[in-house]
Amino acid sequence: MLKRKNLLWLTGILVVLIVVSVAQKTSHERATSRASSEVLVPGPLARADLSRLTIGYGQEADVVVLAAAPEGWRVATAWDARASDQRIDGLLQTLGELRGEFRSDSADVIADYGFADSTKITLAGFDASGREAFRLEVGGKPEQGMGNFVKRPGDNAVYLTGQSLLSNLGLWSGPARPQSRHFVELQAVRLDRQDIDAIRLEGDEHLTLTKEYEMIEPAPEDTVYTEAFPDRSQWEWRLDDGRRAVKTKADGVLGAVTNIRAQDVADPAVPLADYGLDKTARRAVLVGPDGSETVLLFGAQRETAGTVPGGYYAVCGESPTIWVVGEFNVNNIFKTRAELLPDS
Repeated sequence: MLKRKNLLWLTGILVVLIVVSVAQKTSHERATSRASSEVLVPGPLARADLSRLTIGYGQEADVVVLAAAPEGWRVATAWDARASDQRIDGLLQTLGELRGEFRSDSADVIADYGFADSTKITLAGFDASGREAFRLEVGGKPEQGMGNFVKRPGDNAVYLTGQSLLSNLGLWSGPARPQSRHFVELQAVRLDRQDIDAIRLEGDEHLTLTKEYEMIEPAPEDTVYTEAFPDRSQWEWRLDDGRRAVKTKADGVLGAVTNIRAQDVADPAVPLADYGLDKTARRAVLVGPDGSETVLLFGAQRETAGTVPGGYYAVCGESPTIWVVGEFNVNNIFKTRAELLPDS
């Protein structure tokens, strides 16, 4: 009998605790009544609808600035270097109609979501008339799962997105100072290998590599060719001293010099001599079928410093951009005569 009374007593206490818990939860929900999911940025967004994008960090509003220009988007904070359309489109695709799940609207815990005044990231877009189209603050990442914490400026309501905005900013490890070079189109050179007939290398050693094509006899009914013509898809290489270069080695030089992806860009207002791009520069000259030449200059080496990548300063063709090209890429271009000949 006593045990039954104790059981009833404990059951009563449990019911009271449940009622109190439910009441507290209901009171909290009323105090912080928000939709569980909300659209935070209007969309869809496209480059054609915007004139400017800014990315701020902490109290700095314009750490990275992307601006539309008649010839395409430019990175204003990287000396107006050509912007990567792919990187901008990826960011806008994530931002357009971005939804977030409500997490908190307490000012006391907002810093716990990564919205410290010194580290928060602010994204803003402006339409063709210069009016603000959207503004959003990005905080940290959840300990588990995908996405980022975001909020509107001046509002304590924090949301969790399903997509990673930080990844679109090149910040894969978490909030940090955004870098302009993430949005620079770093493809310095991209040429068709079949459009190059010869390569002149002027460095510690001067040499010329010239293609020798397989010749094809025209068919009797051929109305285009009346005599043997080169098959531009098949070639061997000969050095300027008459010796034949190893095809795989010379093709390696061709591949390196026709497809150069830089590490960074530098200030074009600095005198070329300061970059070693004056008369002392190494040169790679690409000769086309019509005798036209594309000149690539490679100057002094820049050392890696923190998050700033190292490499060699370079100017490619007619572009005014000062590129920083990786050491590995440059070493693959400037081979010596001995390196291009068969192993003895």
